[in-house]
Amino acid sequence: MDYSALESDFECACDDVIKNLGNQYKTGYQSGGLGMLEAFFDLIKSEFDKAAQLFIQSNNISENPDALKLIHTIAKKHAKKCVEFYGRVV
Repeated sequence: MDYSALESDFECACDDVIKNLGNQYKTGYQSGGLGMLEAFFDLIKSEFDKAAQLFIQSNNISENPDALKLIHTIAKKHAKKCVEFYGRVV
């Protein structure tokens, strides 16, 4: 299996999630204060978890532990970056 292609494809999927989260933040969370920020952090985790699961299913890699580890690591990395970024915005 070509893990570099898999990684590149999932990075693109994560970029889409990041763009979507940015739009959601602007329209529903930006002016909500700390309570809304916590809800947005939960949304970030949920969106990256969903993206990972969808990617795993659509690429038929649920039985490949190395691929699963790679996808989950990338998802966590992007989720952490988003939480850090939006945590500074407030």
